[in-house]
Amino acid sequence: MAEERFSDMETNWTRIRAAHLPGPEGQRAMSELISRYHDAVKRYLHLKVRDPHLAADILQDFWTKVLNHKLANADHDKGRFRDYLRTILHRLVIDHYRERKLQSLPAEDLLDDSRPDPDLDSVWRQTVLKGALKRLETFQAMTPRNQYATVLNLRLANPRTPIETLAATLAAQTGRPITPEAFRKTLQRARAKYVQLLIEEIRQTIHPSTDEDVYAEMYDLGLGRLLKRLQTGIE
Repeated sequence: MAEERFSDMETNWTRIRAAHLPGPEGQRAMSELISRYHDAVKRYLHLKVRDPHLAADILQDFWTKVLNHKLANADHDKGRFRDYLRTILHRLVIDHYRERKLQSLPAEDLLDDSRPDPDLDSVWRQTVLKGALKRLETFQAMTPRNQYATVLNLRLANPRTPIETLAATLAAQTGRPITPEAFRKTLQRARAKYVQLLIEEIRQTIHPSTDEDVYAEMYDLGLGRLLKRLQTGIE
């Protein structure tokens, strides 16, 4: 894939800047930002602070700053969008602790952005996986007779159920017969398409966004096995 194509793709950095434009375009971009990341920011704050009331206050403070254009100058050269969010949230947590004159600051990694952050990795991993699944559902909705999202969701909800049973379940849901072998092949294609969409989901969160950068991010998030499955054609 050509890098020139990627340079023109919308990323979270460009979405932040667009969210602070006047008019309908800015409103749409702001709505997308909140819809995409509200749950992730909320879960992360609860993991780091472990005080639901304080976490709620910090969450409100964060989105107030976003809505009041405090993040309009986000610099895409900072690299990974999750690192940028982490820095902003850490500062807010520390500010709230100091304002309340609490005796001790939270986890040590809040004071050192160079330290690994398993909490953020876990939350971010679930965020991009969920985002890719939404992309697959959109792909199915826009592709006549496509059942990728339905088949993959059926397997995810029933990881130990025999293929024969899943095929029968799908046939009952759709009113169209499907053999176990056809279900298996559709599932294989659905998984491959899902990983492709996951790559595009992650590509929006980093800069630069070459294939090598995206693959490195996938491994950092513990998603390397999905990439290997796509590259080797393993079902």
